[in-house]
Amino acid sequence: MHRAMGADVVGVTALPEARLAREAEIAYALIALPTDDDCWRPPQDLQQGQSPESLLQTIIGNLKQSVEAAFGLIESALRDPSPLADRPSPAHDALRLAVWTPESHIVSDEIERLGPIWGDRFGRS
Repeated sequence: MHRAMGADVVGVTALPEARLAREAEIAYALIALPTDDDCWRPPQDLQQGQSPESLLQTIIGNLKQSVEAAFGLIESALRDPSPLADRPSPAHDALRLAVWTPESHIVSDEIERLGPIWGDRFGRS
């Protein structure tokens, strides 16, 4: 189905985390670690002479290689974080216009409960 829609890579967990990060006004960047190729390799290629143990070793090898690359990317990105300080992320102000209801119409327990996310919108932190 994903190939028919033109997808090259299928990630199954990116959306919930990105949406939650935005609601919490956290700048978010995904570093995906692909480990296996079962979305593009026909199943018969995996079955021809490859044991389950061999397949698992391939996946673990890919994971190790991806982790090393991810650490390199993070180290490179954090080597000079000054551009981040000079240009704040729009994510840090994503809820600025999200709460339209006057504070007087919201149950105060809800404001307290959701304080970590939207408390500063009502002058609380």
